[in-house]
Amino acid sequence: MKFSQISPNAIATAVVAAIAALSAGQAMAKSDDASTALPASLPTKPGGGMTMKRISTRSYIFPGESVKGKAKLDFWTGFSLFRDPWVIAPSSTKDRDGLGPLFNARSCVACHQGGSRGKMSQHGEHLPTSLLIRLGPIADRYATEKYTDGHNYGGQIQPRAIKFNHGRLEKSPVGEAWLNLSYKTIDGEYADGTPYQLQKPSYQLTRLAYGEISEGIAPSPRFSPNVFGAGLLDAISEQDLLAQEDADDTNGDGISPRYNRVADHVNGSKGVGRFGLKAKHPSLKQQVVAAFRDDIGITNNVFPQESCEPAQLECFAASKLGGHTSVEIPDKLVNLVMAFSQHLGVPPTRNPQSLRALKGRQLFNQLGCASCHTPSYTTASNYPDNNLANQTIWPYTNLALHDMGEGLADGAMEGQATGREWRTPPLWGIGLQQAVLGEARYLHDGRARSIEEAVLWHGGEARPAQQKFKQLSAQERNALLTFLHSI
Repeated sequence: MKFSQISPNAIATAVVAAIAALSAGQAMAKSDDASTALPASLPTKPGGGMTMKRISTRSYIFPGESVKGKAKLDFWTGFSLFRDPWVIAPSSTKDRDGLGPLFNARSCVACHQGGSRGKMSQHGEHLPTSLLIRLGPIADRYATEKYTDGHNYGGQIQPRAIKFNHGRLEKSPVGEAWLNLSYKTIDGEYADGTPYQLQKPSYQLTRLAYGEISEGIAPSPRFSPNVFGAGLLDAISEQDLLAQEDADDTNGDGISPRYNRVADHVNGSKGVGRFGLKAKHPSLKQQVVAAFRDDIGITNNVFPQESCEPAQLECFAASKLGGHTSVEIPDKLVNLVMAFSQHLGVPPTRNPQSLRALKGRQLFNQLGCASCHTPSYTTASNYPDNNLANQTIWPYTNLALHDMGEGLADGAMEGQATGREWRTPPLWGIGLQQAVLGEARYLHDGRARSIEEAVLWHGGEARPAQQKFKQLSAQERNALLTFLHSI
């Protein structure tokens, strides 16, 4: 056909079609509500000035870009204490000895590889590292009886023990237990017929060295969480957190965020829990020094007593042989570890202008995910560290407790947190876990092998959002997951 034979109407139609084709990729950037357009980009610096200078697929261990001078030197010095293994005392390296007598790992990085999560435990019977087992009272017993850590295993199973080659002890301490881990496959499908599989874990403590676990005590598996960005979470004002509390669901949205009121051992008071998978600790410092004592066996001025229980006589005997006249990590070294922990930056956003990711953020809001995963805050202007104060951040968490349903319940209480409640984890940076660690695991016990599986495990208060996710088309699911991998 010659051009002169094409009618003006046909030309107009072709032009409109061409324009439509050129802008097809932009169609996802329009809201379902035609009056609302998506922004041109996701926030590129989710940690404000504490965002890492560049994206890394090797490690999360970089300071925030605003950290300079002595603060940066202290960061890397603190990192050496985070990275290097602790040894049995007495030794020639007094600043690094005091391991045990009972412990989970020899270093922080053993559980937080690259500043992220650790390697997931294997199936079968083994000595776990990144997957630890806490112990807590079941709800029914707690309602009628005051719980203490006076049973044979304290608040946490420590599977390893130091060994001596000298004759100063008749018997060396013995690790408390092994873990037998197995999974059951659960099949399901989306509304469009696409199948999926979940794996439900089963945990059994074996080779118990100090008798049976006391009646009324439940095991609670915990997979080591990401630690990057923790300084910024510490800098969110308590007032901003509590403004989100709605324990009785007075607004009728089906979401009941509440905060764990816990002992503040640093200040000798009560505080609002924000760290730990059940929000056990009110501050980053308490989280750090509790991990030193409970996970590595390193006493400090906040937790000066060894984690030996009355039945563990060899543990007490071994603890007296180290040669330390006071605690095993003094405040000057704790402060360096804190400098590292506070200034560990947040990865920049990946592909912030991706139209698919922008559509995914819209779906994130429409499904109700933001009701618990609060997108943004401005940190407290009076926070003592200027690098962390007054920063606009995008962590996607309210740090509150939520009932996550029976499927994720462990039955163990921790403070005021029930056996069905978990703290909302931050979502920033999680899309890099596969690249950094070589594997990606999600949820409090690492059962989910992908972000998609983690969403599908949501129950309780989050079940309506999970059900909406299952109703999405494959294209919409892909958009939501692209967003979560990007932030």
